[in-house]
Amino acid sequence: MTEPTPPRTRRNPAPIILVVVALLLVVYYAVVALSGVLQTSTEVAVRDDNTLSSDDYLTLRMSTQDVDLTNRVIQANVLPIPHGELEGAEPGEIAANLRIEVRSGGVTTSVVAVPGESIVDPTSLTLALERGDSDYPFDKPFADFQLAVENTDTDRPVAFELELSNSARPWMLTAARGEANQDNESLLYPIQIHGSRDVLTITLVMFYVLAILLTTLMAVVTIGSAILRRQLEFSNVIWLSATLLSFPALRSAMPGAPPIGTALDFLVLFPCLCLIAGMLLWTGGHLLWRESHVLRRRVLDDDEVAPDRAAALS
Repeated sequence: MTEPTPPRTRRNPAPIILVVVALLLVVYYAVVALSGVLQTSTEVAVRDDNTLSSDDYLTLRMSTQDVDLTNRVIQANVLPIPHGELEGAEPGEIAANLRIEVRSGGVTTSVVAVPGESIVDPTSLTLALERGDSDYPFDKPFADFQLAVENTDTDRPVAFELELSNSARPWMLTAARGEANQDNESLLYPIQIHGSRDVLTITLVMFYVLAILLTTLMAVVTIGSAILRRQLEFSNVIWLSATLLSFPALRSAMPGAPPIGTALDFLVLFPCLCLIAGMLLWTGGHLLWRESHVLRRRVLDDDEVAPDRAAALS
C-alpha cells in the first residue's frame, strides 16, 4: 500500500510584498518632504549681499512666480518696503519719488516708478533666461540682471537689500548679488538667479523614461518571439500602433515637460519611436503579405473554399 503524497507547500509571499510596498511608500514620502514641493513659498538666500551703510534704504521683496522655458523668461513680482527717512507717515507708505530699474539681457526690461507719499502694490517683472532646457530634467537655467534704485528728486542712488522668495514650482532657486558698478549716472547691482528642478520632479521623469524603455523592450521581445514561433497576429499590430501613439502623450505628461528637442528626446524618445515604428511597418507588411495569399491566387481549391462557405451558412 502506497502512502499518500504529502501536499506541496510554498511560502506565502504576501508579507514580503507588504513590506516592500511599505518601504517604497516611506521612500516616496521622504522624497516629497525633502524636495519641499509641499511648501507654497521658499525663502531664497542671496549670497554676497552688500552690507548697508545707511539707515535709509529699501527692502526689495522679489517673488518668482513662473519659470517659462518656452519663452525663456522668469516672471516675478517686486514690492519695495521703505526704511528710515524713506518711510512715509502711514504704514507701508514711501515718502520719496523712487525709480526702480531692471536691466536684463543687456537692455532695460522693466522700470517701476514709485510716487512719493503712496502705498505701493507688488509690480510684475520679466527677467530673460540665459539658458534653456536642453538637459531636461537636469537643466539649470539662470538669469543675469541688474538692479538700480534711484531717488528721482535728488537723482541719487538709494541703497537696498534684496529678499528673494520662490513660488515657481517645481524649481529650486539660488541667488547671488555682486558689487555695484557705475553706468553713466546709475549705480547698478548685478544679480544672478540659478534654477534647478526639485528631486521629486527628477524622480518622476526617470520613472517615465524607464516606462518608455521597458515598453520598447517588451515590444521587441514579444514581436520577436511571435515571429520565431510563427504566431504573429493582428493584435500585435494593434498593440504596436497604440504604443507608438502613447509615447508622445507620455512625453507631454512628464512634469514640467519643455518643448520637443531636448537631450532626453534624442537619447530615449526618438530611438524608441523609430524602433516601434519599424517593427509596426515590418509586422504590418508581413501580415498583409501572409493573409493576402488567397487574393493573389488565380485558382481556388474547393477544399479550401468549402469550410468557409459552410461556416457562413451555419
